[in-house]
Amino acid sequence: MASEGSSEYEVETHSDTASGEHAPRRHHRGGKHIRDEPNTLIELQACPLAMSCFQHLACFEFCQRVANVRVHHELDRLFVLHLHGGQSILAGVTFTLTPETISVATGIPNVGEQWHKKRKVDRHHYEPYIKANCLRQLKRVFPFRYLRDEYAPLMKLITKYFSCEGRFSRLYAYHIRLVMHFTRFWMMNLPFFICRNIERMINFMQHKTPQQQFNSVYHFAIIWIVVDHQLGLQGIAWEDFISRDFFSTPQVLSEAEHETGGPSHQYERHEAATMPVFITYQRGSRHLFAMKKQVLSPPGVEGASLLTSASWEQGRGKEPM
Repeated sequence: MASEGSSEYEVETHSDTASGEHAPRRHHRGGKHIRDEPNTLIELQACPLAMSCFQHLACFEFCQRVANVRVHHELDRLFVLHLHGGQSILAGVTFTLTPETISVATGIPNVGEQWHKKRKVDRHHYEPYIKANCLRQLKRVFPFRYLRDEYAPLMKLITKYFSCEGRFSRLYAYHIRLVMHFTRFWMMNLPFFICRNIERMINFMQHKTPQQQFNSVYHFAIIWIVVDHQLGLQGIAWEDFISRDFFSTPQVLSEAEHETGGPSHQYERHEAATMPVFITYQRGSRHLFAMKKQVLSPPGVEGASLLTSASWEQGRGKEPM
């Protein structure tokens, strides 16, 4: 029987160490980033915890749509390449990318704390999800095997559908923040998180060849769903749009476009310095969760109490990760 420090998930991530610098590269799937979202629901339906969490948070219908997406990688690359000020103009059609448009297109609720990858998570929030004998070894980046076994299948599915970076061997603070959301401990705004991820891709694509740019793009299904939805609103058929010459002619932005504030510049949002809003996940406290009567999340996390501004202030001094 596997011990707490050596689980069935260690087989896939055994080469990871705290530093990861001298670990030999193995030929398992962790060596290559697989960023395409799942095209079937088989793995999701095999995980009762993930099914319950995704349904409770109104994300299961999005997963169903992802399974039917016709991913077009060139469209995704061009969408990000031409994204500026929340808009991307492709083949004469203007598309808008905001948390609101992502929510409308995907059905993912546009509610919760506006959280992004550059923010930190206090260390005490890691404790319910990390094996007890690994807590003292935690660093900014840590091996997947530190995660408690009951959360490992859920975390893999969260990574495949919502963070989409394609790594399955190492975890960061944002992974913990996402699992906190899906286990109903602390709600975050997923459309905002995804929108900021897509905006950040612009910086990674600057001064790169088209082939190198493909390696910086992810959230393929989200981009396709947003484009398809907004094409429908404008009365444009998908096949008519995607067959235009724009998508068969190499698109490389000139330096002049960059200098004049073209699509390669990151669109920055100015966030108001307000007290964050914390929302409880007790059953029946929000209409969003009222339809489901049974929660399959582990008992140590389910039904978190309201975090008041006072308790938030008390926790601010704790060490962030």
